Amino acid sequence: MNELATLDLSNLPSTQVGSDAAFETLTEGGDFLGYIKLCNSDKYVKKEKIKNGHFGIPKTKEEVIDLGPSIDVLPLARRPKALDLSDTSAIVTSYDETSDVFKDIVERSSQKDSGCQWGTSFLVLERSTGRFLELYFGTVSCRPEAKNVFPALPLTKSDIDRKANAGADVSDLEPHGPFPVTVKAGWKENKKGGWYSPVVTKCSTAIKPPASDVVVKQIIKFLTVKNDGAEKVTDTRKERAR
Repeated sequence: MNELATLDLSNLPSTQVGSDAAFETLTEGGDFLGYIKLCNSDKYVKKEKIKNGHFGIPKTKEEVIDLGPSIDVLPLARRPKALDLSDTSAIVTSYDETSDVFKDIVERSSQKDSGCQWGTSFLVLERSTGRFLELYFGTVSCRPEAKNVFPALPLTKSDIDRKANAGADVSDLEPHGPFPVTVKAGWKENKKGGWYSPVVTKCSTAIKPPASDVVVKQIIKFLTVKNDGAEKVTDTRKERAR
């Protein structure tokens, strides 16, 4: 018999250095930013890996972290994003809304089963996991909801100056940090059927971010655009939130 199995080791000092969130990051493969997905009768639901209408963080084709029907996030940055998933062996992503690639994806998104999405991509800090993740409002039913996240983003002096230069009235604006929001799975219906779509509400409980240098590093990485605003990557994660 293994002698360790008979010992009471429950009173040991801490058995790790670093946070649990850090170890989650260390076990991830590749350089992809994890993303939050609202599951809508997709493969994870069909394989009973997660309940329908729950938010999840896909880990592999077979694994997803179940976050439940509601999440609390701290929005940190935003960028425009157009996504072409029509060929999952070579996904095309554009972050420049003025580019031909972006405009082409927007145009084709209205076609049935085009595999194209466009909208606002947010960098958020998710409360329960403590992870930096992408939250993407990229379909026709959820794009308008992104407006409810905008006021929760941090507002810097540079942001205010940019708005002023664009002709906006900034007399009532002052710099501030990010505000947490709650994103719930709301049910929508039309003549073709029903589905879950994100609904953004206020969050009364604060979310404490890590050290400022860690946050700044993540924001810079998130906003750094490659290849003149377009990326072509190999990724088989086709399912995204509606």
